[in-house]
Amino acid sequence: MTQPDQPVPTRQKSGLKHLLFMTLLGLLGYSMLSNSAWAQNPTPQNLLTLYSLAKQNDPTFRAAASQLQADLETENQAFSALLPNINFGARIEKQDNTYDAFGMSIDASRNPGTYSLVLNQALFRPQAWETYKQSQLSGEVAKLSFQQAEQELVLRLTRAYFDLLTAQDDLASIRDQKTAITEQLALAKANFEVGSATVTDQQEAQARFDLAVAQELAAQNQLAQRKLQLETIVGLSVDELATLAPTTQLKAPTPNTAEAWAEQARNNNLKAQQARLAKLIAKGESNKAKYGHLPTLDLTAQMVETEQQIFDGNSGRPFDLGVDSTTIGLVMNIPIFSGGGTQSQVRQQAALLEKAMNNVELAGRNATQAAKSAFLGVQTSLAQVKALETALASSELALQSNKTAYEVGIRINVDVLNAQQQFNATQRDLSKAKYTSLINMLELQAVAGQLNAETVQQINQLLVQ
Repeated sequence: MTQPDQPVPTRQKSGLKHLLFMTLLGLLGYSMLSNSAWAQNPTPQNLLTLYSLAKQNDPTFRAAASQLQADLETENQAFSALLPNINFGARIEKQDNTYDAFGMSIDASRNPGTYSLVLNQALFRPQAWETYKQSQLSGEVAKLSFQQAEQELVLRLTRAYFDLLTAQDDLASIRDQKTAITEQLALAKANFEVGSATVTDQQEAQARFDLAVAQELAAQNQLAQRKLQLETIVGLSVDELATLAPTTQLKAPTPNTAEAWAEQARNNNLKAQQARLAKLIAKGESNKAKYGHLPTLDLTAQMVETEQQIFDGNSGRPFDLGVDSTTIGLVMNIPIFSGGGTQSQVRQQAALLEKAMNNVELAGRNATQAAKSAFLGVQTSLAQVKALETALASSELALQSNKTAYEVGIRINVDVLNAQQQFNATQRDLSKAKYTSLINMLELQAVAGQLNAETVQQINQLLVQ
């Protein structure tokens, strides 16, 4: 015989509730600990992430984007001069008239109106057509200007990013040196107490320690300033940055000749391209000045509806009369004499065209010189990296040797401190040289017109979280 379900004892129910409560409490505590750990150890921000933020928040870049939108509207405005121009006009009046005739006086009140629809279409206006072609060139100039703003954003952001990393390295180097000096100071005090060292060793270590404290304060201030500079560009708070791995090996630029980069700069440099487009625009202005001697031809069409009031002499009463008219015509204007103004404009634009041609040559030479100078900077910085890598290995070996020699009494405390200082300085200079090399490579690509978001991504791949 099946027994009915027995009710759960009250104590057992309480135990289940307690177990459920403790489980929920544990999950809540784990969530809070996880959030707390995440807040204490946020994911480092890398260069690519900050670049995306800068494109959204940097005022200079956003102003350039707005300027591009405004400049591109010039083409639409110039093209509108080649399309039909249609205007509608209306005029409504309130009239109170009194008519006296044949001994009669009649008062009349009316609201006459005139409505017109006018169309104008340019048939032959070479200046308007030239203006439209110039507007297309101006649009290309605007796009190049915006591309240049993008390159400048990359350079400003990268410099601020690596300047902040440099400040972090300076502070870390000083703190490492301070730690080492603290150890040497404690060792000098201990040796002095047992009589195996002089008081000079202790005083020298104390002086180095005091100097390290002052340098640490200055480095902290510099770090705060560099952080503010980067935050001004990205528009948000910056905490921890992804850093360049100490083992990172930088490659030489491709191609690896100054002439090859100079040739690319002559063809692709943004300012050189803008100068060439400016020459074409100046040529258009010269053509427009010459077109001042030519006639213009326009098509006009007009529809007018007018309400009139006429007085009937036979009946002695006014009556309304509607008049509709349609007019189609051609209007030609032939310039005959403008007091020499047209000829003066032709000469003026010819001189400005000559100026634009010289500007093209100047922009090409400047691009060539800048490319060669940037390439030399890349080569020099890469050579410094190689030299400092060798110097770092030597400094580390010298530091270990001085520590060992000090322990056996061959070297004095100041020798160890000097070796430690040299090692930290070389380590810091190596990191700074790598940052400088990367920035020089970006500047070289910018001169050649090749700096873009893909370049930022390539640099970002060298950074470690």
